[in-house]
Amino acid sequence: MISVFFACVDKMQLPDSLNDNTEFAAGDTTYLLIQPIWDESVGLQSPIEISIAQDGRVFVADTGANSIFVFSQNGDLLTGFNELQNLPMKPIDVDIDQKMNVYFTDGSQKIFVWNQYINDVGVEEIAVSGSFYNEDAGSMIIDAFSEEWAVFLNDADWDLESVTWGTPQTVIDSLLSPHIFYDGLNPIHSFNDIYYESGLSTFSGLSAATDESNYIYALDYIHDRIIRIDLQRTYLLKLSNGEETWTHQGVFKSSVSESGTGAGTVNNPLGIDVDYSGNIYYTQTGDFFSVHKIHPVTSGTYTTYPSVFQQGTNDIMDLFRFSNPNDVAVDNNQFIYVSNTEAQEIQIFDSNGQFFLKAGVETFTIDTTLHVFNGTDTVAVDTFVTIEEKGFLVEPQGVTVDNRGIIYICDTPTGRILRYRLSNQLDEDLQPFQ
Repeated sequence: MISVFFACVDKMQLPDSLNDNTEFAAGDTTYLLIQPIWDESVGLQSPIEISIAQDGRVFVADTGANSIFVFSQNGDLLTGFNELQNLPMKPIDVDIDQKMNVYFTDGSQKIFVWNQYINDVGVEEIAVSGSFYNEDAGSMIIDAFSEEWAVFLNDADWDLESVTWGTPQTVIDSLLSPHIFYDGLNPIHSFNDIYYESGLSTFSGLSAATDESNYIYALDYIHDRIIRIDLQRTYLLKLSNGEETWTHQGVFKSSVSESGTGAGTVNNPLGIDVDYSGNIYYTQTGDFFSVHKIHPVTSGTYTTYPSVFQQGTNDIMDLFRFSNPNDVAVDNNQFIYVSNTEAQEIQIFDSNGQFFLKAGVETFTIDTTLHVFNGTDTVAVDTFVTIEEKGFLVEPQGVTVDNRGIIYICDTPTGRILRYRLSNQLDEDLQPFQ
């Protein structure tokens, strides 16, 4: 029989803002809420996913507003992104690659794209035809709007030696607007996908590579797999600053990981992210593991993606640790952030998958004395018990982290985005966040 008597309670009240003068003990590590909270005052309705571009701009997919909102890191709603608002679909995920392609999906078999850089600079002309050269066949003029254009353009045996420029405004306007990047129903995009019914795909998440790699990854929920989609050149543009650049469409490359219940397999996938080393992280709600990390291993022309984490070795693979985790993010130190949705928290792990801390949960410590009865003997044991207070995060879904270590969380039902930062970083020479 065990009786517990509470000797004293010590609770640290967290500040409402990083501008407060609360002092912390050396080594204290708690995730603090950064004010202000982003909510309906900046136009948000149901933010569900979030991603940060290389220039620091924050892109938010909002299903309630049928929009992708773009913010500065201090919460200012940025102008110049009207094309991404009032979309004819409900975006459920968004990500940005190094070319400033903004990819998003509405949960169908389609992935859309909009390029921020091209829109910022503007298009002067587009190649309307080109002369292709082959050593054996000589030169051939191809119309840029014909089916042959893509064939010659992506055939290594033919070189594009010159182009004729023009200003077909309808085509230019379509490239400046959000348009289809990949459609499983279109054989131009999915002709390599011979083992699955691409037209039935439902994309639940996507992630671009963090380097200059010309591909993205997508979670195919209906087929329980991760696929790689390669960028294939389509149109050559001359921008208003004189620079020439290509637009791209997506072409199915391969299935990276497929259906299963073991480490590194896929079962009801929801969220995905990629780190600077090419490791892929994803969350799922099916059997048996909720969070996975897989790593590409290439031998010749063949690439496999074995699991990095294993049950019994890495905390992140513990069974029953997570409850409906909707998303995952990884920072520059390969720390992993999991949106543990039904548990109303964010769990953070180090690069080895060992548990570090939680965000969005207030904790306090109780200094207790346990009186343990064993027969007629009693032993008093002094100990500390950590208590968690939840509920401030109602249903956290999308999560990301910037290069300063600030966590951004989409709390979808409340229409809020909340930001957190480690308390032991407060002594850094940084401007306070407003």
